[in-house]
Amino acid sequence: MSQQYFTGDREFFPGIGAIPFEGRESDNPLAFKFYNRDQMVGDRTMQEHLRFAACYWHTFCAGGSDPFGADTQVFAWDEAADPMDAARARMDAAFEFFTKLGVPYYCFHDRDMSPEGDSVAASERNLQSLVELAGERQRETGMKLLWGTANMFGHPRYMNGAATNPDFAVVTHAAAQVKAALDATVALGGENYVFWGGR
Repeated sequence: MSQQYFTGDREFFPGIGAIPFEGRESDNPLAFKFYNRDQMVGDRTMQEHLRFAACYWHTFCAGGSDPFGADTQVFAWDEAADPMDAARARMDAAFEFFTKLGVPYYCFHDRDMSPEGDSVAASERNLQSLVELAGERQRETGMKLLWGTANMFGHPRYMNGAATNPDFAVVTHAAAQVKAALDATVALGGENYVFWGGR
C-alpha cells in the first residue's frame, strides 16, 4: 500500500509522490540529483547538515505580482470565499508539499498562516485556531517548525514603519502582533523566532 502524503480532505498535488533521490544521471525532473538526505557526510547525514526549510510565504501566499502588474498565479487553496476556510486549505496544501518534498522544516509569517481579523483580538483568535491545526499537521507528518515571524509590512498601517512608526497606535498594534507570533512559534515548537517584518 502506498503512503499517503496529504493530511486534509483534498490532495492538491495529485499524481506526485515523495520526491526521490535518483542521482546525477537521472532525467526525472522531479528527482534530486545531488541531495541525498540520508547520505552520511562525516558523522551526520546531508539532511542534518543542510536543514532545509520551505517558506510558507514564498511558496503558498505570493501571487506572482511585480510593481508593474497584478497577481499572475491562481492557487486552488485560495478558492474558498471565507478567509479562514482558505487558510485551512492553504495549510493542507503546504503540509502536502512539505511532506512530498521531504524537507524537515517549514517557516512562516503569522499572516501567511491565518488572515487578519477586524481587531487585534480577532486576529489572535484566527492565528490560535490555525496554530492548533498546524500542530495537528506537524504530529501527522513529522514536520518541524524552524522559525516563525510577524508580517509587519503587508498592511497599509505599516507604511511608516512598525516599531519605529510615529503613530503610537500602530506601535502598540505591532507589539501585540509580535507577541501573538512569538506565542504561535513557541506553541509549535519553533527552533527560532525571527525579528523580521520588512519595516
